Amino acid sequence: MKKLIYLLVLTLVITSCSSEDEIQINNSDLVGKWNWTGTSGGLIYFEETPETTGKTINLTLTDKYRFSITENENQISNGTYELTMQKSIYSGKTERFIKLLTIDQQYIGFVKNGIINVHQNKNLEISDNNYDGIGSGFIKIE
Repeated sequence: MKKLIYLLVLTLVITSCSSEDEIQINNSDLVGKWNWTGTSGGLIYFEETPETTGKTINLTLTDKYRFSITENENQISNGTYELTMQKSIYSGKTERFIKLLTIDQQYIGFVKNGIINVHQNKNLEISDNNYDGIGSGFIKIE
């Protein structure tokens, strides 16, 4: 009888731990259309802006963890993103980390994987969480 109870408990534990039960990190403050304002940093400091590159880049994030990127009003990429928690080298605290999953390794003008912060619900920053890293800024337009 004990073996049957153990088997029943084990079965319940295994079936209750499915991947559908994963907790997704809140993204409500990220949802919207963001206009790229610049990227800067690096070991050999550089700075790029819409004025220096001639590019208007928009990042759209949805509540369904999907993204799209347009450059000069032409879509250049889209796919899914994930949010995880990682220790930030900037604050020393655990913060949200965004990763644009279905994008290749090409440089698109901004940091696509990094610590993500929203300030006053209108300014978004993505910093790559490296000591000699770079960061990108956005302003919310929708």
